[in-house]
Amino acid sequence: MYRPVKYVEKLLSVAANGAWYVFDTLNQIKQSPPFTPKWSDKPLQKSYEKPKPPLGWPRETDSLCPKCVPEVRRKILEGKLPYEILLTEKVGEIKAWIIERDGKILMVKRCPIHGYFEDVLSIDPEFTRHIEQVFPGRDIRAHNDRHLHNHGSSTITHGRGAVLTIDLTNRCNMMCDPCFMDANQVGFVHELSWEEIKALLDHAIQIKPRRQLSVQFSGGEPTLSPYFLDAIRYARELGYH
Repeated sequence: MYRPVKYVEKLLSVAANGAWYVFDTLNQIKQSPPFTPKWSDKPLQKSYEKPKPPLGWPRETDSLCPKCVPEVRRKILEGKLPYEILLTEKVGEIKAWIIERDGKILMVKRCPIHGYFEDVLSIDPEFTRHIEQVFPGRDIRAHNDRHLHNHGSSTITHGRGAVLTIDLTNRCNMMCDPCFMDANQVGFVHELSWEEIKALLDHAIQIKPRRQLSVQFSGGEPTLSPYFLDAIRYARELGYH
């Protein structure tokens, strides 16, 4: 049997939900016009205007073949394919299904070249369902971003600027096993020139909406880049945090 405090908590929860429903209903009767803040060129969306991707399951979604992608990446590095193929073609993209089976949420997919793949997305379907239900919808569509968001079918289209990550170099003075960049282990050095660093900073600061934009310099070990200190100075001049 529950303690009395549990019944009080339940009563307060029901009352709060009821009060919010009444407030939300009244708030939609006569709404104020959309508000355009200083950090955006377009008005902010009302909650009911925010689009949502397909949710729930079973559902079809887009995914990648875990073998096609590294194969194409290797061919690009070897000079057998132009890197522009990543912008013009859907390299490694395949359809997948989100399903529930044996108390788990799975992504199942089949590549016409490499066959069948299956991944576990969640071991708690009820919690996953709750997370999807409280998803507020996509943020305002990004604008003034044509020079930065140009990644083919993977291009980011929604969201306000928050953090810009620039990988200055893949060189590193360490050999950590779990390195997500495989620094010092890929057999080649990739290091941004000063012109490339400056262009990234210049283009990103123009993105709207942009309430606050922070920059983090990463790698490899970013301090090994000969332009590390110059990049910090220039970022501060532009107004990055």
